[in-house]
Amino acid sequence: MVNNMGIQFEELFGERINLINLNSNYINDIHEYSIIPIFYKYLEYDCFKSIDETNIFFNKISSRSNDIDCHYWMIYSKEKDKVVGTIGLHDIDWRKGSAELTYGLSPNFWGKGFFSESLNLVVDWFFNLKNTNRLFLKTSSSNNGSINSVSNYGFKKEGVLREFYLDEKTNAKWDAIIFSFLKSDYLDSNAKKN
Repeated sequence: MVNNMGIQFEELFGERINLINLNSNYINDIHEYSIIPIFYKYLEYDCFKSIDETNIFFNKISSRSNDIDCHYWMIYSKEKDKVVGTIGLHDIDWRKGSAELTYGLSPNFWGKGFFSESLNLVVDWFFNLKNTNRLFLKTSSSNNGSINSVSNYGFKKEGVLREFYLDEKTNAKWDAIIFSFLKSDYLDSNAKKN
């Protein structure tokens, strides 16, 4: 799909996963992992209790996706023939060539390289566009799995956002860590591979 900046948000194809456009036919797959409590360990909101809550979430990201500053993909496992997560870019600033990366992966697929493969597809796609320069992301300061994955990929820690997250039910606050990956990092890592 092409947005009004002429950017082609396309499906991306990997070895074990494809990043496909949002499609409500996979709502049951999303719901399957959205009711797993551990999925919310580092999030500000509670586990979904019903398919209606999953539909509200899906409609929310669908309404934002493919706009000038946002696009989400579903992470589709070829082997399992199902959607196992989402990954997206939002708050895209085309003038600066910057975007924030967000993601969520079924706990059943944590630690198996699915996030790294998804990340690689998005990073390659983004930095092969003209005038792109910077990807960044935020994650909970206690989310060691995410921190290790993005650090191993080459994202650099920029700092701590103190008490960034808020659990509205308990009023608990906790820190986020912000990471970034520049086009120069991307070019350097590709040069080392070749």
